[in-house]
Amino acid sequence: MPPADKERTMAWGTGASWRRDTRPGVLVIMFGLAVVGFGALWAMILLLPSLISLDHTLSSAIRSLAQPTLDSIAVAFTTFGGFAIMASLTVGVCAWLLWRGLRPEAALFAGTMTLGPALGELVKALAGRERPPIEFARIVPPTNLSFPSGHALAAFLFFGTLVFLLFTVDETLSLRKKAFVSAVCVLIAVAISMSRVYLGVHYLADVVGGWLLGGAVMTFTVGLYVSVTSGRTSGR
Repeated sequence: MPPADKERTMAWGTGASWRRDTRPGVLVIMFGLAVVGFGALWAMILLLPSLISLDHTLSSAIRSLAQPTLDSIAVAFTTFGGFAIMASLTVGVCAWLLWRGLRPEAALFAGTMTLGPALGELVKALAGRERPPIEFARIVPPTNLSFPSGHALAAFLFFGTLVFLLFTVDETLSLRKKAFVSAVCVLIAVAISMSRVYLGVHYLADVVGGWLLGGAVMTFTVGLYVSVTSGRTSGR
């Protein structure tokens, strides 16, 4: 084996030991909880005026934190979480995984980042929730609908899948370092998501909806990944 290939293999293993220990029931439960939670939130937004009022109040409280420094930070995070950068990063991560010889992991990442946003756009059309009034916006507001937040959904999927792969196939970082990287990923995903509320282009429930839909999509794609790769492992 060439030194470069050997180094790549040592750095990123197959994750076989992790897959042998996986309990599929856990993924099924997580998927069910995410789907039920998302469906319940969607129904409450449509049917419960009291929840809509609370959503507007909380969103207004977040917008009231406005100040020039926070404006700049929020714009930076919302730009980072936009389609162009997220798509470019996804292509980069998939290319890197393929270079490492991790084809199932590349397929997982690409599939998750494709399925999630596609479902998000479908739900937007079905839910038909309008965005906050244009006078609330601190940036040029998007023209599409509001629920769920595409930024929150994409951030959850991108950084969530990244963390999953970090714990699944990386064999070099200590648990403490993995926990640190995971915490950074969570903070970035939350910052991207909340920037949308702060900038006045989403309600808080849109962000929560994006996270819940992201949880459903990710548990589904991870479940497929575990099923396929466990089969390969057991067949060897």
